[in-house]
Amino acid sequence: MAGKRPIIAVTGPDRGGWPAWICTRLAVWRAGGKALRLRPKVFPPDVPLPAYQGLILGGGADIEAAKAGIQIDQLLPPKELKKDGDSQLLAWLFAPLLLLVRGVLAIHHAEVDELRDAFEERCLQQALSAGQPILGICRGAQLINVHFGGTLHAELSGFYGESGNPASVYPRKQVTIQAGSQLQHILNQDTLLVNSLHKQAIKQLGQGVQITATDKAGVIQAIESGTHNWILGVQWHPEFLPTLHKHQRLFRALIARAQR
Repeated sequence: MAGKRPIIAVTGPDRGGWPAWICTRLAVWRAGGKALRLRPKVFPPDVPLPAYQGLILGGGADIEAAKAGIQIDQLLPPKELKKDGDSQLLAWLFAPLLLLVRGVLAIHHAEVDELRDAFEERCLQQALSAGQPILGICRGAQLINVHFGGTLHAELSGFYGESGNPASVYPRKQVTIQAGSQLQHILNQDTLLVNSLHKQAIKQLGQGVQITATDKAGVIQAIESGTHNWILGVQWHPEFLPTLHKHQRLFRALIARAQR
C-alpha cells in the first residue's frame, strides 16, 4: 500500500457526534490515512460493510448494561496529581473552541444505543477477522473489553471521593503507563496528562486483554490485546488534543500498522 492512504473506518452514532468525527478525520489525515465514517443506519445488518484497512471505535453513548455485565465497585481515592513537564498551552487554548463547537453541533443521544452496540460488534469482528489494527476511544475501549468477555463499572462518582472525576476536554488527569507495553512504546512516556469525558470504566478484563494505563484512583485508562497484533483502547479522547503530539502518535501508529 505504499503511496496510498489506507482507509480507516471510524464508527459513530446516527445522530450527533460531529465534533468527534471532524477531529478524528483530521487526526487520521495528518497521520497519513483517509477516514471513512460508519454509522448503524447507513450500514444495517443486510448491507455489507465497506472495505477498510484499520478501525477506530469512537466514543459516545454508554454500552447497554446487560451486555456489559455492569456492576458498581469502589476503588481507593486518588492521590494528588503531579503535572508533567510538557507544555499544555496550545491544548488549553484550543479547548474553549472545541467546547463551543461541541455545544453547537452536538445532539443529545440516548444513554444507551443498542443498535450501535450491535453495529460496532460487526465492524470489530470484520477488523479482527482481517487482522487489521484497531483503536478504541473511550466507549470504543470499553466495547473492545466487553467483546472479549470483560465487564464495566456503571459509573465513577464513588471512585474518586469528594474530589470527583474531572470531566473536561482539557488534559487534566494524569495516567501512569505500564512499562514495556505497546502503548509505552508508541508514546515513549511513563506518565501522560489526558482529558476525561467518560462515565463508565473497565472493570474485569476480557480474555487476552491487558491493562496498559491507570489513573491515580486505580481506574483503568488504557488496554491492549496480548493475543492480537494491534488492538489498543484508551479511555481518553486523543482526537480532541490535536496540538499535543504525544496523543497524535496513537493515530500515526495505527496508520503505520495499516500500511503494512
